[in-house]
Amino acid sequence: MPETNNPPPSSPSPQFPNLGNVITTDDVSQKGTGSYKADYVNWCRTMHLLHDHAPGWQFCLAYYVDNSHVWKAPNGTAYVVGYFTGPNGERTPDFPQAIMDNRNSAIVYEKVSARDLTDSHRRCLCTAAAAQFGLAWQLWAREEVENPHRKESALAAKPAAKIEGIADQDQPLSKEDREQCLGPVKELTPDNLARFCTDFRRDFNLASDAKVAPALTGVKHQNWMTKNFKNYV
Repeated sequence: MPETNNPPPSSPSPQFPNLGNVITTDDVSQKGTGSYKADYVNWCRTMHLLHDHAPGWQFCLAYYVDNSHVWKAPNGTAYVVGYFTGPNGERTPDFPQAIMDNRNSAIVYEKVSARDLTDSHRRCLCTAAAAQFGLAWQLWAREEVENPHRKESALAAKPAAKIEGIADQDQPLSKEDREQCLGPVKELTPDNLARFCTDFRRDFNLASDAKVAPALTGVKHQNWMTKNFKNYV
């Protein structure tokens, strides 16, 4: 037969599992109450769903240059890199996940603890499963950050009667809005309540023994809770 210049056939692209319609309401857990209620699928349930619907696929953390699972970003903060391997040698693309503290700030590489690493491993497992397989994408579609366990609170900041000459963030809260803020605080566990109070006092320059509830009176406090309360549930 005459020779041709046609290139050899390429290998077919690997087919990754499509798990976009796997989760049901039975798989979704919740933390918090009211406006601070967060829907999530915990990491153990995620692994169970993978075992059932994507048998043979395993989650892995890539090694950094020193054989550590912790990678170092150019600015000195830390992250992990996750991927899945398949039963026939498939490998998903690398999926980076920042190693973060309870305020969603990246942790400095040298200060990463074993707990920070294991928490980030679970987070990366869940986010990578959503990115590569579509698992629980319905929950992630409402998130802007890489946290796999919680969604942003949608508490709207509405002042009481607006006072002229005062900035919006310094306006007082209505009685209803203040009660809505205090309600979820009362349901925190003792440890999480202590962390919440410590951070609130620090960010609003209160004394270390100041009562938090009487101080939570303004729109700026409500805005702070909207941004940060997910870190304590």
